[in-house]
Amino acid sequence: MTTDVSDSTAPRRVEMLKINQYFSASKSKCADFSRRGMEGKAKVLCLHGFTQNGETFRAKTGSIRKKLKSKIEFVFVDAPHSAAGFFDEHDRGSLGTGDGNDDAGPRAWWLMGENDEEDGGEAGTKDDTVTEALTKVKLGETSKSAVADTDGPMSSSVDTNDAPEQKTETKKVRPAQSTSMTGWSATETVIRDACTHHGPFTGVIGFSQGASTAALALATMPELKTVKWMVLFSGFEPRDEKARAWLRKRDDDTSSEQNQSAINTPAIRNVRSLHVHGTLDAMVTKEQTIALMNAFRETPELFEHDGGHGIPSSKPFRERMKQFVLEVGEG
Repeated sequence: MTTDVSDSTAPRRVEMLKINQYFSASKSKCADFSRRGMEGKAKVLCLHGFTQNGETFRAKTGSIRKKLKSKIEFVFVDAPHSAAGFFDEHDRGSLGTGDGNDDAGPRAWWLMGENDEEDGGEAGTKDDTVTEALTKVKLGETSKSAVADTDGPMSSSVDTNDAPEQKTETKKVRPAQSTSMTGWSATETVIRDACTHHGPFTGVIGFSQGASTAALALATMPELKTVKWMVLFSGFEPRDEKARAWLRKRDDDTSSEQNQSAINTPAIRNVRSLHVHGTLDAMVTKEQTIALMNAFRETPELFEHDGGHGIPSSKPFRERMKQFVLEVGEG
C-alpha cells in the first residue's frame, strides 16, 4: 500500500518517524528508552552495583518499581568498565547475568587502582585517575542496554599449601575498600550521555558502587541539576581522598584553598535523600553509609532493614519508598 502525501495524517507519520529515528540513533545504550516520558512521567536514572549491569538491576528492583510505574519512567544504564574476572565462574549465577549476545556482563562505574598491578590492566579502562576527571574528560566506552541489584562475589585468595615457588593470588580490593579510583571520566561520559538523550531526570536510584557514583555525579555534574531526590541502597563514601573531597565541598568553595572549613561542607544541596542499609550487610557498614549521608545538606533519611547487601522488598520499605518519592516529587 502506498501513502498519499496529501493525506492530512502524513505530517504526523513523518513526525513519529523522526522520533523513532532519534531513539534508534541514540548513542546512549539505555535499556528503558521508551517514550513514556512523553506521557508526563518523571524520569529516574538507575545506577547498578559493582559487577552488575543495568538489566540485572532492573530485574532486582521489580518489586519497588511496581508501586511507582504509573508515575515514573525508570532509565537503566550500564557502567562503562568491564568487571570481568572479579568473581569466580561458579558464582556467576548469583550475578543474575547470562551468556546471551545482548548481555552486557559484569560492569563497574570505576576501577580500583590497587588491583591494577595484579590484573595487568586487563579489565576496563584504566587510563585516567579520579583526580584528573574534573580537568580532562576522555571518551569512555558507552555501555550496552542494561538492568541489576547486588554486587557479585569477588575472587577469593588461593592457598598454595606452603609451595614456596608459587605465587599466592592476592584477594582483589572491592570499591568500598579502595583508596585509588580509576576510570572516572568514562563514567562521566556515560552519565552525561544518558542525561542528553534520556533526561532530564527528577530522581536517581543507585545500589552500592552505583549509589556512591550517583552521589559523586550529583556533586560534580551540572547535567544533574534537575534532580530533586535520591534513593541510595548500601551506599558508601569512597575512600579515595579526591573523591571524598568532592562530597565535602561546595562548587563555590573549590577555589578557596585557605577555607579549610569548606572541606566539611556537604556538597549536595537542594536534594532529598533516602539511604537504605541492611543490618546484615557484610560488604558496606552502617558507618560507611552514614559517611555518605553527610554529603547531603538537606537532612538525609536512613532506612534500616534486617537483610544483607541487596534491595529490600518488604512491604514496609516499599510503602516508605513510594511515600518518599511521591511527597518529594510533588513538593
